Amino acid sequence: MPTPAPGGPDAGLSFTDREILSTATHPDFRAWLARIRRIGGCQHPVHLVGHTLTVDAATGRLVHAFTSAEQPHGRLTIACGNRRQSRCEPCARLHQGDTYQLVVSGLAGGKGVPDTVRAHPRVFVTFTAPSFGPVHRHTTDEPCRPSRGRRGLVCTHGRPLWCLDRHASGDPLTGSPICGDCYDYPAAVLWNAHTRDLWQRLHRNLYEAPAANRGISRTAARNAVRVAYAKVAEYQRRGSVHFHAVMRFDGPTLGIPPPAWATLALLVQTIRTATRRVHVAVPGLDAILRFGAQLEIRPILPGHGGDDDLTERAVASYIAKYVTKPDVAGITVDRPIRDAITISALPVTEHARTLIRTCWTLGGRPEYKSLNLRRWSHQLGYRGHIATKSRAYSTTYTALRAAREQHRRDQDDQEETHDDIDAITDKHWTYAGTGHTAGQAMFADAIADDLQAARDAAHDARMSVDHPSGDMQ
Repeated sequence: MPTPAPGGPDAGLSFTDREILSTATHPDFRAWLARIRRIGGCQHPVHLVGHTLTVDAATGRLVHAFTSAEQPHGRLTIACGNRRQSRCEPCARLHQGDTYQLVVSGLAGGKGVPDTVRAHPRVFVTFTAPSFGPVHRHTTDEPCRPSRGRRGLVCTHGRPLWCLDRHASGDPLTGSPICGDCYDYPAAVLWNAHTRDLWQRLHRNLYEAPAANRGISRTAARNAVRVAYAKVAEYQRRGSVHFHAVMRFDGPTLGIPPPAWATLALLVQTIRTATRRVHVAVPGLDAILRFGAQLEIRPILPGHGGDDDLTERAVASYIAKYVTKPDVAGITVDRPIRDAITISALPVTEHARTLIRTCWTLGGRPEYKSLNLRRWSHQLGYRGHIATKSRAYSTTYTALRAAREQHRRDQDDQEETHDDIDAITDKHWTYAGTGHTAGQAMFADAIADDLQAARDAAHDARMSVDHPSGDMQ
């Protein structure tokens, strides 16, 4: 921004005040405000230039033209759509809401899913990673690693195998190895990189137990019962990914209940059997990759349960929270790493730095080329989506976003429809930048805060109606 002229209207103003004044006095300010409100106060919007032309195929007549020249500042501004709170809180909040709707509709019905799914066997499962070596733990009622049975024991590198400290949840030492030289860093990285393969094999093995239970083939079991799921990935402090999943028995297709023999107990047995069987052999690694021995399976109850019960809405809220959860402080970073030099300057723990360097080193070996470990080193080798679901579990993100956009069009009543003609649409848009100026960012933040306050007020109003006694679970 140019330096204000001496004695000018903005002389003596601070940088912040000059930015606000420059933004607010721009001729497109009101139209720009309306556009930013429409995209939810996105903090890092994407700017496009171009046009969308609608032409009557029979006559060649131009029916409608939408161009960036008509938009504020001569460009179309759209939301970034980033799911990470650390990158864009408004877009992350919207993504969290979509995830909630996706998960809860598969548990309670709605969004094209019949409410009869509430009677299906359903469980909430946590799949963990195996151990790659002992690590420091967050504990409150006992030392990190009590000395009983370990006093005098040391690892092959001469380090003690106990720790008498009590680590707070935010202690950088939590999750780091007792001995970094003993920790199997290559296996930890390759575990993250192969979780997608492990999950695919798990899903294929889910019909082994029903087939054995009924004395039929796996194909026959798949034709009688299906396992639908929605899952989210979460990083532990040690840098290993684990999964939280909703899993449900269905009949052959969505909307058809499973057969009477497909009970909750069989669903639990099915998951345990498949988890024990699945494994992946990796070139250059002595160990076979498997899921961890800790496997927690809890039934999901319809409606309102007790304090210790898992209800449909509680599970949906839990999974939605993890989809937009900021990257674990000191463990992962939210942008790809472009070169090895920058690794030493990353704001992460030494344990995470070693995992990232291991990704970078293994990524240069030909046997791991297909894993793209360097590309995914900022995620410690994990290359899957944060949230995934089976096709028949519930609705999709695409359907939810399309419905929201149609709702906006209906409210604005600005989009012309041309259903009565055979129309040809020509779209040509190119990238023209991203982000706000300093002044625009302040107004965008205010818009995002206002919209969130309105949502919070609406939520409180609904809760007061649903729970007039004040008991809001």
